[in-house]
Amino acid sequence: MPKAGDYYDGFNEYLFRQVPPAAVRILEVGCARGRLGYELKQQRPERTVIGVELDAAAAEVASKRLDQVLVQDVAEGFAGIESGSVDCVIFGDVLEHLYDPESVLRQARDLLAQDGVVLVCVPNICHFSVVKALLRADPMYQPSGLLDATHIRFFSYATFTKMLLDVGLLPDIADTINSGGTEHMIPAATPLLDYFGVPPSRALKSLDAYQYVFVARKLPDIDVTTTVPPMTFVACINDDDQLNSNLLRSPCLWPDSPHEFLAYRGMRSIAEGFNAGLAAAKNDLVVLVQQDMYLPVGWDGRFAAQVARAEREFGRLGVVGLFGIRYRAGEPTHHGRVVDRDRLLDFSNELPAVVDGLDEILLAVRRDSGLRADPQLGFHFDGADLALSAAAAGLVSVVVDAAAFHNSLFAEVNRAFNVAREAVLEKWPDVRPLYTNMGPADAMTTPPEPEQPRDLEAEIAELQGRLDESDRRLAAVLDSRTWRIGRTVARAVGRR
Repeated sequence: MPKAGDYYDGFNEYLFRQVPPAAVRILEVGCARGRLGYELKQQRPERTVIGVELDAAAAEVASKRLDQVLVQDVAEGFAGIESGSVDCVIFGDVLEHLYDPESVLRQARDLLAQDGVVLVCVPNICHFSVVKALLRADPMYQPSGLLDATHIRFFSYATFTKMLLDVGLLPDIADTINSGGTEHMIPAATPLLDYFGVPPSRALKSLDAYQYVFVARKLPDIDVTTTVPPMTFVACINDDDQLNSNLLRSPCLWPDSPHEFLAYRGMRSIAEGFNAGLAAAKNDLVVLVQQDMYLPVGWDGRFAAQVARAEREFGRLGVVGLFGIRYRAGEPTHHGRVVDRDRLLDFSNELPAVVDGLDEILLAVRRDSGLRADPQLGFHFDGADLALSAAAAGLVSVVVDAAAFHNSLFAEVNRAFNVAREAVLEKWPDVRPLYTNMGPADAMTTPPEPEQPRDLEAEIAELQGRLDESDRRLAAVLDSRTWRIGRTVARAVGRR
């Protein structure tokens, strides 16, 4: 389809705002006629902006605005650009047009200086306009927009987050370009959302997002030649869709994996599955991991190397996790980095780091550590409890640098959370304050049980049933021989 006349002259102000002030050498992939790069040079004249553009006519115009423009297909590489020489690589509405965006991102990462960033603007395939078209069974390609006829790949924030992690980049959603006009869908869609287990508030954010702007920084390199010791992964499962789209899509758990995977269904607590997994595990390192975790390419090697380093630095370990808190030796301090739903938690100072409590998204112990999870905690506070149990046994718990994606559907605190909170406080009465990643557990309060909403139809039906039963009993009395004799006697007495 032909492009509109202004297609190559666009200016993405959202990307413009995210370019770091310190970025001096910038590469814009798909620079079109160079408008964005021109504005970046106007902002800081000392900048060098290099453009890459496939369309020769657009590149000719861009060459008059930028320092250098390369006419080439990025799918074939970045010829002429030195590795480690770029402060910022920009992809503005480009990756969805490529057959293998993952390969291009991996090459772009290699171009970055140590503190460099990749900026990406991508369309959101979960926008309500696309959902509406799918429900009408008519998602027609268009000359431009989310269903642009030249779009080859489609992304949600979750799938793009996974891709960035897979190429060794730590992603953060820096901005969301919303369209508005989505609120009216939620009341109508709520029964369907309930059926699929999607909170309406989460659905609204995704349905309203037209495009996402990601900022991604380099993760440490991994030595892919090192053999990774086999581990046993244990998961408690109650949602196979989440499992199959996240944990089992993790490359380290694909069918050719050297690792063991144990799934437990119908569990009444994390402890029930984890303790069973510890007893059944074939490998020394046992990893309790939630079904909605995605462990990116190379994660197992990164994790194993960090565990080995932590053991060299701190001695025998108790529990290892990805995110935790140190609070028993000064001010509470978070440690770790993980993408949690649509936000990045990045507290990567000095990892691995000793902590006093861990998040339950992923917990690892040695099979012979003697540590076991507590069934009375249900599905909450196991990270806090296991870390305290490890400390009581003279073991050190740590957070390691092995970024992953927690793609949970839910973030609300429910009553079961508070039941577990009260149980862990009772179990550790001498630990005050007792912190979790959400704050001091002893300062939280358990809300009263909510009143159950009245079911008026059921109440009316019950009342009608009681009236019907009264009518039956009255009819039985009136029809009884005793009642008839009594009525006859009463009439006779009345005549006297």
